[in-house]
Amino acid sequence: MHDRSSTGVARGGAAPRDVSRRALLAGALTTASAAAFAGPAVAARGSAAVSGGEPVSLGQPLRDVNLIGAAVTTTPEGVPTIYGVIIGEPATLAAVHANTHDVLWTQPLENSGGSYSVQVTPNGDIYVAAYSGGHLYRKAWASDTIEDLGQPLPGQTFLWDITIGPDDRLYGVTYPGAMLYAYDPATGDVQDYGRLVTDTQQARTIAAYQGKLYVGTMTPAHFLEVDPATGDSREIPLPDGAAPDNPQSSIFGIDVTGDRIYVRVGTDIKHAPLFGYDLASDTWYEPITQVAGLSLPEPGPDGEIYVMRENTLSAYHPDTGEVVETSLIYPGRVYNYRGVGWVELDDPDWPGQTLTGYFWRGEVWRYNPTTGESQIVQSEVPGEPIEVLSLATAVGGGVWAGGFLGGFARVDVDDGSAEFHRWSQTESIHDDGTDVWLGAYPDARGYRYDPEAPFNDPDYNPGPPGTEVNPVKLWDFSSYEGRPQDRVFALARSGSLTFAATGPKRSAYGGTLTIYDDRTGDVEIREDLAPERAFTSLAVRRAVVYAGSWINGGTGTDDPPQSEGTVLAYDPRKDQVLWQVSPLAGATSYVGLVFDPQGRLWTLAGTTLLRLNPHTGQVTKEIDLPGEVDTTGMTFPSLAGGVQQVPGASALYVNVARRLFRVRTTNGDVEDLGEFPYRLVTVVDDGRLVMSSAATLYVWEPPA
Repeated sequence: MHDRSSTGVARGGAAPRDVSRRALLAGALTTASAAAFAGPAVAARGSAAVSGGEPVSLGQPLRDVNLIGAAVTTTPEGVPTIYGVIIGEPATLAAVHANTHDVLWTQPLENSGGSYSVQVTPNGDIYVAAYSGGHLYRKAWASDTIEDLGQPLPGQTFLWDITIGPDDRLYGVTYPGAMLYAYDPATGDVQDYGRLVTDTQQARTIAAYQGKLYVGTMTPAHFLEVDPATGDSREIPLPDGAAPDNPQSSIFGIDVTGDRIYVRVGTDIKHAPLFGYDLASDTWYEPITQVAGLSLPEPGPDGEIYVMRENTLSAYHPDTGEVVETSLIYPGRVYNYRGVGWVELDDPDWPGQTLTGYFWRGEVWRYNPTTGESQIVQSEVPGEPIEVLSLATAVGGGVWAGGFLGGFARVDVDDGSAEFHRWSQTESIHDDGTDVWLGAYPDARGYRYDPEAPFNDPDYNPGPPGTEVNPVKLWDFSSYEGRPQDRVFALARSGSLTFAATGPKRSAYGGTLTIYDDRTGDVEIREDLAPERAFTSLAVRRAVVYAGSWINGGTGTDDPPQSEGTVLAYDPRKDQVLWQVSPLAGATSYVGLVFDPQGRLWTLAGTTLLRLNPHTGQVTKEIDLPGEVDTTGMTFPSLAGGVQQVPGASALYVNVARRLFRVRTTNGDVEDLGEFPYRLVTVVDDGRLVMSSAATLYVWEPPA
């Protein structure tokens, strides 16, 4: 990929087909690697106050094991156990026997979507720091239930890392305030240490060592030493190799093992360098490169420290700097282990201490340094429903749904049956009748998927040997040298060209319009069409691309450099912006670009629906809808609302401010269809609406 010039990108996959899927019969997908989740459609109870009858639930089409926060321990009863939190609504805490791989128990974490950190105290109590609501949870060793301890700090909706401090209190760090807190298990008291730094909202990781706390932040990276007794802090300068002056640099992990503090710092969470730091001498050691998270174990029998590096468990010897690969290999893009620790397995085939933990899909892994043997076994921890992040009408029937941290599915809107594919976080989907185009997080990757061919993605879900790769990756911003990008907000097609609106990584501002050409395989990037803004939505008409933008940056950004969003028209053949306007004074975002049957362009700015002249961008109609929308700091444009064309009618559906409206494009008449507590909506060919709420899809037939 590059900016304003061409580079070859291999198309790969199946050969082009002459028959469009528009001519094919609708029916069940036949992808060999898919796993079906089918269930009867049932009426939703109390799901909305929309008129025209109740929405009908299509169930939860996306379901898988997605495990992040984890810990390894030997319980007070002597059972080697691995705890892990499975993402869901709610999340689930599961315990697995490290030797037999049996699931010992599972418990829901109400009001939580998942966790990045689990800690076990010496007496066997389990603490979980959760995101979504920012709650702290405890499962006491003698208890069969989980206590929801609430938000330690009001307004902090994401609890990142936690650690056990020198005074046996629990210490944690947060988003969006980059704050530090302490929880006292004996009294339930919380101490608020306040905000640690002012130039980021993300305090990411924490460890305790020799009576002090060590905290790492993201975008930018700060390495802080905090005295828990006084709250005083000092910043420890990072080594030059950690790019300390790069605003995109982040500390993804701090671990204490042996006599060193290890800091994983870089710009890519998947494989950042790991630096060892000696506190007594204030010395940084040469880093181990390409290390994946999420934590480090205590040293092995020869003082070695085990890390996941380029898909392989490797032993790092601190005294020599030597890194030796072991027999344990985990293929794919996501190879960082979740939770790691040493246990005795009471098994002659696994003598002495064995290193064990989870991988992200609930696989239990183990490695024994005495024998050199390793093993990966899929545990039976339960899959959980996955939140729907993207929704698109499927040509030939049904809808496509993409999920948070895992996969996509085609869903039958009559009976709710679905064909699910374990895959990446899928943030945008476009079905052109022949191929399905996918936008994936992170690194704003773009793919082409052939729904008639077997599914085979070596990074996420390998198919049978000899199967062609499908989906085929077309671009990837991980190695892009321009403005860092993470998300694909929208996709559109025109002729041989695919257009993608991408959004920036964490602390950055400004997106791109990325253009892929079927015929040549070339990818071109337009980075500054709307300076310091990101495109939220795309529409194409007569080979001209129309794009709405907003001023928001990546996750955790504030104080954007621009004050107004824009709408523009861009001619890719001439590489020329035909016009660019901010049609509504003070509007920070424009979403939901769509053309009506008469060829007039519409967009949504807050709760104002605007009709624009596609030749000039001039406002020709302005319709104010009730309610309010604050897009400040939003990560996903879909949260700001959307606009859909009503099939066979000169009308639009507009969902904004938790209400649904039907607007006549001929005269501007507005029909309020009622409360609409759904994040996403798409319209299928017969006029029914398919909507998402968290992990559940609903279908609804609006009134005539």
